[in-house]
Amino acid sequence: MFGNNKKPEDGSNEYDSQSGQEAAENLDLSQVETPTSSGSNMLKPSIISEGFEFTGDMKSGGSITVDGTFKGNLSVQTLLIGANGLVDGTVNADSINVKGRLLGTIDCRDLVIGGRATVDGKLSYASITIQRGGTVKGDLKRK
Repeated sequence: MFGNNKKPEDGSNEYDSQSGQEAAENLDLSQVETPTSSGSNMLKPSIISEGFEFTGDMKSGGSITVDGTFKGNLSVQTLLIGANGLVDGTVNADSINVKGRLLGTIDCRDLVIGGRATVDGKLSYASITIQRGGTVKGDLKRK
């Protein structure tokens, strides 16, 4: 498929993996088609499931749901943190809905904090809604 992977004449079952590796290295990715949305800017939501931990930087023009743990820098259109979710780091989002825990530096337009949620850090927002029982600690600054 990727080159000369013929069975050796000595009858052994070892194939020449070098030719397959060379073919993979020479593959022109500019010719590979990628799926596109049909005329709209709607992206499928991404999910960090419960029991999963992600550490690093993530950027998306769509929405992300965190039911597990995210630690790092996050830039997203819409962020939903589930009841068992934790986001710890720097977050830049248009809309954030917290049902779990949000820690760090947060910059958003709309922030909704659920009844069992905890938010702790430096918050910058245009609109905030705190449901009864929600906990907010740290520096709050309205844009």
